[in-house]
Amino acid sequence: MEFGDLRGILHYVPQFRNKLFVIKIDGCVVHSDNFSNVVLDLAVLHSLKINFIIVHDSQIQKDHYDGHVESDLHRVSPTSEKKLELELNENSKVTNILMRELTAVGLKVATSNAIIARSVGVIGGVDFLYDGKVEKVDDASLHALLEKNIIPIIPSIGFDTKGRNYLLDSDSLAFSLGLSIESSKVMMLVDPNLINSIKGHQYSVSETVDLVKDAKNLAPRLSRMLLTAAKSFDETIERVHILNGFSDYAILAELFSNEGVGIMIHRDPYGEIRSANEGDMSEVLSIIQSAILDDELIPRELSDISAKIKDFYVLEIDGNVVGTVAIHSSSNISELACLFVKKSHEGVGYGKRLVGHAVDIAKQKGSSKIYALSTQASGFFEKLGWEECENDGLPELRKKELIKSGRNSKVFMCSLN
Repeated sequence: MEFGDLRGILHYVPQFRNKLFVIKIDGCVVHSDNFSNVVLDLAVLHSLKINFIIVHDSQIQKDHYDGHVESDLHRVSPTSEKKLELELNENSKVTNILMRELTAVGLKVATSNAIIARSVGVIGGVDFLYDGKVEKVDDASLHALLEKNIIPIIPSIGFDTKGRNYLLDSDSLAFSLGLSIESSKVMMLVDPNLINSIKGHQYSVSETVDLVKDAKNLAPRLSRMLLTAAKSFDETIERVHILNGFSDYAILAELFSNEGVGIMIHRDPYGEIRSANEGDMSEVLSIIQSAILDDELIPRELSDISAKIKDFYVLEIDGNVVGTVAIHSSSNISELACLFVKKSHEGVGYGKRLVGHAVDIAKQKGSSKIYALSTQASGFFEKLGWEECENDGLPELRKKELIKSGRNSKVFMCSLN
C-alpha cells in the first residue's frame, strides 16, 4: 500500500462516519476460509464509527431459490416442515459463527427478532405454508441496539405475531430492512460464481434493468437481486454493492476506493462533471502531468491553466477529481483539449463521458464543429466516430500554432449539426 492510497481512504472516512449500512452475508461466505478476513473488515468499519446491521442466510438456502424473476415467490416448491427445521438449525449455526467471530475481535453483537413476517399464502393453487415475507420491521429495537454500540444480527427466519417461523428470501430481506431503517448502503457478500458472468462494475438503475432484460447468462438469483436492487432506491439508499465474499479486503476496497472491486448499482449517474474552479488547478495539473511526461501534451504550468480555467471541466467522484477536459471556442468551431483521466481510473468510460460533455458545451456555445488534436489517441477518437482530416479546417491561428509546434498531431473533427 502506498501513502497516496491512505490519503484516498481518509477522504472517504468523514463521508461514511455515523452512516448506517445493511450488510448481507451469504452462509457459504461465513463457512469459507475468507470469513476471518470479512470479520476484520467489519471490525475496521466499526472502528471508523460506521454503523451496520448484518443479515445472513444458511449455506443451503441459496440452492432453494429458483423460478422466474417476475414471480413474487422465488422457489420451485414450498418449504416443507422438515425443510424449515433444517433451515432453523443451519441459520442458528451461522448466527453462532458470526457471534463468536465478531466477539473475538471485540465487537458487541446481538440477534434480534425485529422482523415481523407473514406467510406468502397460496401461489398458483399451492399453499406456501412455511415461506414468508417481511410484513414489518421493528426499527426502534434495531436503533436501540445500535445506540448502545451493539451490532444486530438478523437471520433469514422471520416470526409472525403468534411466534410462528417462516423462511425468508434473505436477499429481499436485506433490501426491505435497508428501506425500513433508512440505510445509505446495502452490501451483499456472495459466492463469486454468482457474479462472474457480469461485465462492468457500475450500473445505473435503468442500466441494471436493461442488463437483466438483455443478458441471457445471468443466474436466476442474480437477476432477482439486480431487479430488487433497482426497485429499492429512495431518498436514503444511495448505492447497492454486490461483492465477492471469498475475496480478501472486498468490503474495504469497495468502500474506500473510487472504482471499487465489485458490482455497484447507483441511483443517479455516478460521478459529476462540473466547471473547474481555482481550487481544482493543482488537481488538473497533476492529472495532465503524466500526459506531459508521455509526450502526449506540451508542457504546461499552473499559470497556463489559471489563465483558461473557465474553459476547463472536471469529472468528480466522491469529491475526488479523476478526469478533466477543456473546451476552447471561437466563432462557430470549438476545440476539445486536455482530455485526460487518471491512470488508475482508465478503462471504465470516463473519457467518453467527458467527450460527451464537451460536445454538449460546444453545442451550447453555438459551434457547428468540434475538433481535437492528438498524437497518441487516434484509436479513441475513431471509435467515437470522429473523422481524421487535414488541418485546413482549423482556425487560422490554431493551424499556425500546430505547424510551428512540429508535433505532427493528427486532427479529428466531429460535426455538431
